[in-house]
Amino acid sequence: MLKKITLKTVLITAVLAASATAGGHTEIEQRIGAMKAVVGEMRILGGMAQGKVDYDNLAALSALETMRNAVATAQPLFGTPPVDGEETRAMAAIWEDGSEFDAGITTLLAALDTAIAAEPADLASFGPLFGAVAGTCKACHENYRAPEE
Repeated sequence: MLKKITLKTVLITAVLAASATAGGHTEIEQRIGAMKAVVGEMRILGGMAQGKVDYDNLAALSALETMRNAVATAQPLFGTPPVDGEETRAMAAIWEDGSEFDAGITTLLAALDTAIAAEPADLASFGPLFGAVAGTCKACHENYRAPEE
């Protein structure tokens, strides 16, 4: 079973890397794609954390790894602010004080690394790790992501 998880992670990482370097896509499109992958995995993990979905340690580990790879893919894609007409929910504060934003991304990557290394076997051990990841995501979104219109 662990081989399936690893294979999934490798394939998702390859897709993220390929999409990040694919021609015809702007940095913003690439970044949005990577961050959508993060949101998708957060939905899976959130369902487990809330008890809406049975906790599955292998699925949780796979989701955490996928998130980590997607965040690492997106991080360098925040280098250039959007130009007029490009649709993005990324707020100008990202580029106004990039060091704080970068610190937030670094904190998120560290929280993901900690959760992955812990390999939470049950919901009790997963909960605090997920809380750290989710809290980091929330803090960044509050400061750097515009609400949906």
